[in-house]
Amino acid sequence: MRLVRPLRYLAVGAFLGAAAVAHALQGEVVISSGLTQPLQLTAPDGDTRLFVVEKGGLVRIIAGGVLQTTPFLDLSAQVATEGERGLAGLAFDPGFASNGRFYVNYSDRSSLSTKVDRYQLSDPTANVATGSSVENLLTIEQPAGSAVHKAGWMGFRPGEGSNLYITSGDGGPGYDPNNNGQNQNVLLGKVLRIDVSADAGYAIPANNPYADGVQGRPEIWASGLRNPFRASFDRETGDFWISDVGQASREEINFEAAGSPGGANYGWRLREGSIPTPGVGGDAEGLTDPVFDYERISEGGLGNSVIGGHVYRGPSIEDADGRYFFGDFVSNRIFSFVLVDGAPSDFREDTLDLLAGTGLSNLASFGEDGFGGLYAIGLNGTIVRAVPEPGQVGLVLTGLAALAWLRRRQAFG
Repeated sequence: MRLVRPLRYLAVGAFLGAAAVAHALQGEVVISSGLTQPLQLTAPDGDTRLFVVEKGGLVRIIAGGVLQTTPFLDLSAQVATEGERGLAGLAFDPGFASNGRFYVNYSDRSSLSTKVDRYQLSDPTANVATGSSVENLLTIEQPAGSAVHKAGWMGFRPGEGSNLYITSGDGGPGYDPNNNGQNQNVLLGKVLRIDVSADAGYAIPANNPYADGVQGRPEIWASGLRNPFRASFDRETGDFWISDVGQASREEINFEAAGSPGGANYGWRLREGSIPTPGVGGDAEGLTDPVFDYERISEGGLGNSVIGGHVYRGPSIEDADGRYFFGDFVSNRIFSFVLVDGAPSDFREDTLDLLAGTGLSNLASFGEDGFGGLYAIGLNGTIVRAVPEPGQVGLVLTGLAALAWLRRRQAFG
C-alpha cells in the first residue's frame, strides 16, 4: 500500500493570501558555528550537557549553550571519513551516571571495517574522556571498495536494560549486489542486538531471533535494510522507529512496537519501501511493510534521503506532544504525524515552523537531550531546538509556504 500520494501540481497563485493556523512550536538556534559536519546529538538521561558527534571523529560538548573548546572524545586519527564513512554513532549506557559507560560506532581507518567500541569513564561528570578504558566490542567487515551504506546508529530500549541495538547498512554499492540485506549469515543490512552488561565483551540475549546461531547470526534482531542511518526509541513506550534511506524510488520509515519478538524482515533488496525494487525486486513470505514511505522529488515526493527522528516526549509543547518528527536530507524539510491504531494520521509539514530563519541546511539528524527535548542537526553546523511558540494564531501563505500548505492538505487526503 502506498502511504503518501504524489503532490498534485496545482497553481500556487490561487492560494496566495490564504490563511492557516500556525503550529504552537518554533525552532530556536542553539549553535550556528564551531561544529564541523555534525551527525548526531544525544545525552544521558537527566544530564544537562549536549553531546554532538562530528563525522570526522570528534565528540563535542555543549554546556550551558556554549560549545566547549576541548572535545569530549577525539577519534580523528582512527576514523575513515571518505563517502559515508565516519564517526556515525554514540550511545550512553542506561547506567552511565554510575558506571561511566558509553559506546561509539565508526569506520576504522586502518581496516575500513565498522567498529563498535565501549569506553568507561572513572568520572561520568567529566567533560573530557581522558584516561578512560576502551574495548572493541564488535567489528563488522565491509565490502571492499564501497564507501557507502554504513548506517551507525545505536541505542538502548527504555526499560530493557543492557541490550544495545545497532543499525548496519548493506555496505553498498547500489542495489546491494551481494544481497546482504537478505543474508542472515552476515551482519550487514541489519539491526543487531547484543547484551553489554558484562565487564568484557558481549553476550547474546536469549530471546534474539537466531540466538542459537543455527538459522542466522545470533546478533541479528531484524533484517532487510539498506542504510538505516537513523533510528530511535520512543522514550515513553519503547516503540522502535527505523528510517531506511532508499535507492532510487522510495524512502521508508519502519516501526516495531514495544514487546515485539524481533525477526522482522523489512524487505531490502526485494522491496524498496512498499514496492518491488525496480529492476531487481521481488517478494517473499513474511516481509514487513514500512509504516510510512514516500516517493522521490522527481515523482513529486517529499525528498531523496529520509532522516529518521523521534516521537516528541519532552517538556510539553502543544502540537508536538506524541508526534513522530522526521525529515529529509536532500529537500531539507521536516514532517510529523501521529500513529493511530498502527497507521500514520494527521500528517503535516513542520519545515516553516522549525527551520524558517535558522540557517540550518542539509538536515543530517535529529536528537534528544537528557529530558526528551527535540533538536534538528544540520550538516552545515547549525543545531536548532524545538520550543513553544505561544500566541501565534495564523500564518499568511506565500510562495513556498503555499506549497507547504498544499502538501499538508493532500497528504493522506
